[in-house]
Amino acid sequence: MNKIVEIFKSWQIAFNPNETQNELAAKRLMVCEECEFREDKPIKRCTICGCALKGKVFSPVRGACPKGKWDTVDDTMLPPNS
Repeated sequence: MNKIVEIFKSWQIAFNPNETQNELAAKRLMVCEECEFREDKPIKRCTICGCALKGKVFSPVRGACPKGKWDTVDDTMLPPNS
């Protein structure tokens, strides 16, 4: 998926997530709390991809975390072909 399209879809979901999307985002954020690449500036960002985590955690695709930190969460929460 094109990264720009992925970012737009992430933000679209972030504005009106369903229960499963909220659960996925919460689990991804828990992983981010422990991540050494996370910045705590006014907007929490990943220093690797530069994306604001608030929108990025709602990404509908596997592998949205460039360092693979969300792979375990994605394997349990996302359908096999996403």
